[in-house]
Amino acid sequence: MKKHLPHLLAVVAFLVITMLYFAPLMGGKELRQSDINNWKGMSKEILDFRQKTGEQTFWTNSMFGGMPAYQISAEYTANLVQYIDKIITLGLPVPANYVFLFMAGFYFLLITLKVDKKVSIVGAVAFAFSSYFFLFIVTGHNSKAHAIGYMAPVIAGILMTYRGRVIAGAAVTALALALELYANHLQITYYLMMLAILLVFSELFLSVKEKRVAGFIKASSLLAVAAGLAILSNITNLWATQEYGKYSTRGPSELTSDKENQTTGLDRDYITQWSYGVGESLTLLIPDFKGGASEPIGRSNKDALKDVDPNMKQYVTNYGSYFGDQPFTGGPLYIGAILILLFVVGLFIVKGPLKWWLLIATALSLMLSWGHNFMSFTNLFLDLVPGYDKFRAVTTVLVIAEFTIPLLAIITINKMIIEKDFYQQNKKRLMYAMGSLIGLTFLIAITPGTFTNFYTSQEYDQVRQSVKGQQNSQELLDNFFAAVSTAREHILVSDAVRSLMFLIFAAALIWGFLRYRFKNEIFIYGLLALILMDLVTVDRRYLSADDFVKKSANVIPFPKSPADEMIQQDTTKSYRVLNIGANTFNDASTSYYHQSIGGYHGAKLKRYKELIDNSLSGEIATLKSVLQKQDSSVLSIVFSQPAINMLNTKYIILKGDTTPLENKGALGNAWYVTSEKMVANADSEIAAINKFDPRSTVIIDERFKDKMNGFSFNNRDSSAQIILTDYKPNHLMYKSSGKSDQLAVFSEIYYDKGWNAFIDGKPSDYFRANYVLRAMRVPAGDHTVEFKFEPEVVSTGEKISFGSSLLLIILLCYAIYSEIGIQKKNIK
Repeated sequence: MKKHLPHLLAVVAFLVITMLYFAPLMGGKELRQSDINNWKGMSKEILDFRQKTGEQTFWTNSMFGGMPAYQISAEYTANLVQYIDKIITLGLPVPANYVFLFMAGFYFLLITLKVDKKVSIVGAVAFAFSSYFFLFIVTGHNSKAHAIGYMAPVIAGILMTYRGRVIAGAAVTALALALELYANHLQITYYLMMLAILLVFSELFLSVKEKRVAGFIKASSLLAVAAGLAILSNITNLWATQEYGKYSTRGPSELTSDKENQTTGLDRDYITQWSYGVGESLTLLIPDFKGGASEPIGRSNKDALKDVDPNMKQYVTNYGSYFGDQPFTGGPLYIGAILILLFVVGLFIVKGPLKWWLLIATALSLMLSWGHNFMSFTNLFLDLVPGYDKFRAVTTVLVIAEFTIPLLAIITINKMIIEKDFYQQNKKRLMYAMGSLIGLTFLIAITPGTFTNFYTSQEYDQVRQSVKGQQNSQELLDNFFAAVSTAREHILVSDAVRSLMFLIFAAALIWGFLRYRFKNEIFIYGLLALILMDLVTVDRRYLSADDFVKKSANVIPFPKSPADEMIQQDTTKSYRVLNIGANTFNDASTSYYHQSIGGYHGAKLKRYKELIDNSLSGEIATLKSVLQKQDSSVLSIVFSQPAINMLNTKYIILKGDTTPLENKGALGNAWYVTSEKMVANADSEIAAINKFDPRSTVIIDERFKDKMNGFSFNNRDSSAQIILTDYKPNHLMYKSSGKSDQLAVFSEIYYDKGWNAFIDGKPSDYFRANYVLRAMRVPAGDHTVEFKFEPEVVSTGEKISFGSSLLLIILLCYAIYSEIGIQKKNIK
């Protein structure tokens, strides 16, 4: 107990710090997170179905006409690792549990590296309170935060395995990686994999140098087994995601237009839309180097207006404070001036492969985050590195730097403490390192214009267009941006001076400790206080007590509008809604109440995204244009939009407080067609969507030509009909009647990796039509037609997941038993 008491006290300290920061959460309030509200919208149908029936559905029709629910709100109960996750996070409420996990995980890594226990507490706090992590939390990127929390334990397990504790290390790696994958943010896991691969190469270099390659091979083999167990424990989700990914926006396109912009995954411009500027990287040192968050200057930077030209003050007040390269941002990535100082010192004085691993990983993270600002390097990864093109927002790769910089900083502190002659051995290098960073920050504070412009060319062009034609427009433009520059310069200088002060205080504490060797505790806790003051005051800019609300106010994410009320009076079993009063294809509020042809999701079906780009967006623009005329004569145009109608869009919301428009052109859940148009490929198919009548004609790709063999439209029965009789998101039933064979088109999204069709209970073929829908031949007579979503990956994956997670837990128990035996032997 005496040996483990410091670790227990560390956990208590982390718990106290977490509870203090999230005091409103502990008091019964909740954090209102925009992305969680959107998740509530996209998952509403799934959760309602689960609550009503007790069954799982892995398909939802509430977004984008219908899509798999694997990455929305699927539950995979067979993975036993999920229960360990609840134990590790102590049952703390979300998102406080993630901050606790940040600290506990990083502490474990530092202890594994044999860092002093008190220094490890400093490192854990320093890592956890990065502003970037709090920006993830406040916006609701919970799975991202969850996955970040398990990065450090995975690296700790790998290091343990290579450093001789092979059984314990492999067990820790298996568990930590299984938990990492359970957190379900594959982008973070991918960047962790990059970090781990660099570490493996570092260990290979060390093993070759020390002539212990056999040990390296043994350890690597055990790590491969551990990784396999972790993957198999999460196989249901991974397998389903991998299968769906080929057909989602993460998969390749069949269209041949814009080939230069395409990759085997996402488009290049989409991947790099959020790219960090090269100069913007200085936010790691000075938080508001680029103005801070994308919000009006007058909202949180009123002091910045004091020197602004009075004639321009009212305009500048409402102008954005952010002037970086991203379209907008919730705030900067700030690691902490003190940690940057210690990292730079570490580069000068820490030796060995561990430093080079951390330096290379940091540099790689920064260069990849620049995205379209360093496109040659980005293209290299997009074209040559498997999987890199599956993820957007390249700024997220900076989580690697968020991990490596504090780690080297804390290793540096530990070296200062354990090496009594540190000052004598490293005096010059220490002064160069600290002096160079302090000098740089001082120069930024006194001559900020040397390091950055205070507005972008895009901003200038936008404002120039808005004042074009006005008298003295150029003078007005110049005066406006002069005033904006004055305000933004004030914001930058204020934070530069702030960082400079923390650098000076930290440098003085470091120098005093190394020169005079006063008590370690004074040095350690002095640094902890400075780091906390530095980081928490920045975190509070983005996540403070004001962001918490009463639980009762957070239950319903989107208030029900009069339009929603009116639409819900319709008792039809299934139809879709188009909301043109919202950002249709980036909106979850409509999905909360209705089945929507829009939605909010980062991995919609690729073909549906292409339908949006090539058809739906144009049709919606037409609707907006003609509806502004408020003339009943234009309704024929409104009701004749082919893509909207074939998606059974029965209602169009113009504004939430107005009566919705009932679309008389909506084709219903299914209908019989009288003719076909066979096309050669995807290009021809998407082109044909914009100029056909879906009520009578079906567009079929030639690859499905054999499905039409022997079918004729000549004997069509005009009285034949097919109607939906029962609706569940994963089970659709229709009644069909007709005197002759018919070709039915279903207003349901085609996805053959799970949807099975039946006629009178017997399996039947169906095929893709109209680019995204389903079509089926229905024989003459009265029949029951069904579609059931029965993905094999789920039923098979759950069996594998249960067995693998059970085996993983057995391995963990054996490792604990072995460690206890080793400890007893050491005591004797």
